[in-house]
Amino acid sequence: MPSTRRSESLAGLVGLGALGIAGLLIAVALPPAPTAPRYAGAGHETPQRGGTFVFHHEADVRGFDPHIAFDELSNMGIKLMYEGLIDYDRDTLELVPRLAEAVPEPSEDGRTYRFRLRADIRFADHVVFCEDPETAPRPCPGRPITAEDVRWSLEHMLATSTGSPGVTFFELIEGVEAYREGEASHVSGIRVLDERTVEMQLLRADQTFLFAMAMTFAYPVAHEAYEVYGDDVARHPVGTGAYILERWEPGVQLDFVRNPSFFIEGQPYVDRMVYILNLSRQAAVMRFRNGEIDHIHRQTPADYRLLKSYPAWEPYRLEEPKVNIWGIGMNCELAPFDNRHMRRAVAFALNTERWKRARAGRLLLSGQPIPRPLPGFDPDLPGQHHFDLDVAREEMRLAGYPDGYPEPLTLTMSDGETARFYGELVQQDLRAIGIEIEIRQISFPIWLQQTGTRRTVLMALQGWSMDYPDAANFLDILFHSRSIHETDSENKAFYSNPEVDRLLDAARVERDRPTRLGMYREASRIIVDDAPWGFTFSDLAMEMWQPYVHNYRPNPVWSNFFRDVWLDLPRRRVALWERAPTRSVPALTPFGGRP
Repeated sequence: MPSTRRSESLAGLVGLGALGIAGLLIAVALPPAPTAPRYAGAGHETPQRGGTFVFHHEADVRGFDPHIAFDELSNMGIKLMYEGLIDYDRDTLELVPRLAEAVPEPSEDGRTYRFRLRADIRFADHVVFCEDPETAPRPCPGRPITAEDVRWSLEHMLATSTGSPGVTFFELIEGVEAYREGEASHVSGIRVLDERTVEMQLLRADQTFLFAMAMTFAYPVAHEAYEVYGDDVARHPVGTGAYILERWEPGVQLDFVRNPSFFIEGQPYVDRMVYILNLSRQAAVMRFRNGEIDHIHRQTPADYRLLKSYPAWEPYRLEEPKVNIWGIGMNCELAPFDNRHMRRAVAFALNTERWKRARAGRLLLSGQPIPRPLPGFDPDLPGQHHFDLDVAREEMRLAGYPDGYPEPLTLTMSDGETARFYGELVQQDLRAIGIEIEIRQISFPIWLQQTGTRRTVLMALQGWSMDYPDAANFLDILFHSRSIHETDSENKAFYSNPEVDRLLDAARVERDRPTRLGMYREASRIIVDDAPWGFTFSDLAMEMWQPYVHNYRPNPVWSNFFRDVWLDLPRRRVALWERAPTRSVPALTPFGGRP
């Protein structure tokens, strides 16, 4: 640090001068931060096995029980360790088989689906399958999966004691209500026909049922793991996926290793997946540019602009809208947001154009609950939210607070600098209508727990990403009253409107597509009028990966989905650019082998 004394001895000044010159020479000698990839691949054109893939997030993981976890961070690990009967094609979003031999066709009345399991599926190797777990020095081979495992898994997820937020997607299976009420020992609509065949019978045709069967809630699990680990099963996952959890250092890092029992021969390609937790966006970008991380998915506005200015990275980045929505959720069960006019005042006071400028233009402004890419989005939806201080002030008057609200309100945010930044934007916007905001930041797992618990959180920045390509994925989950629970609510605004419920229930079984979409548009109109959220934006996200990472593209359903990547190893150190690169990417000059 510079001295605070105004006079120094001559010797001291000379010494300081020498140190300054030395420091300047060191600074000049230091190489510039890399503006291009530091490592390239070996040049293989076909998938190679081996290596370690490193990815990250800026928050912590809640757990890996697919019947409970329902958030982006947990799903990044769940998708490595578990498989569903069906899934989505990455490019077309068509449903494709995974553990099932085929995607089943519904019966003529749309009520019956029959799933036939592949013959070569086993649960991952794990100590719980040993006859004597106390003496087993290493995991024992996983047993084959059967139709009975599918039935057990669905019934466990549906059980009242489990408290799964996924129940709402499967309530139209025949017998669910009797099972949850304790009137039946099994769900009558889930029938095991033989060792590899299970049939689902619905009360009514459900246009979202196959989408639900592709969600993590329907993933088969090993009942032994639940019997051995009980409530701690989220930290001891046993699935049928490509990887096994080897090590979990809470808040720091997760290590996954290849599952030798994986049912697709030769896959997965990568030996080890490393998931770094609680890594800030700035630190992640620095480590990525140094070649220490293989993928990044979020950047500060400054880093975003910088990385976009480097043409050499262009082949290894993709920027596209995410199918998600964000907004300020307000608890409709707590004062003052049990007053519709207070909620509307907040919704119209949010200056989202200013938010967009502050975030380097990466926000797609949207004042309604259905994202733009999905059918049902209406660009001319009446009453959709936008910045209008006159409307906001009139709503404050109608709420009974023309001179502002008399006490501060608490806005609960997840951890991280970006969340804090959004909180400060909300603070500034609402001050213009006389609402003072106090920001409260908590860790992401605690945020999930508290915002999902009734009568706990007053208002929060909330977001939702697509689980399946249908408007019901947003409207049913976030705004239907059946998504309200005492804990683990998906409807975190605790919003209830009988007319919205009626429209969504009717749309779920309506087989005429135009009629169904009309119901969703009408439900959206009512929701924006009631304003349980102040709807703000969808993300325009930029993801980047290293040149030696192959077979990765952003997945529109599963965020940060890395199961199928392969690494072109050994990676090669490449030279710094000798000239400013043009739009065409110059050739890379090898320095040698992997450092």
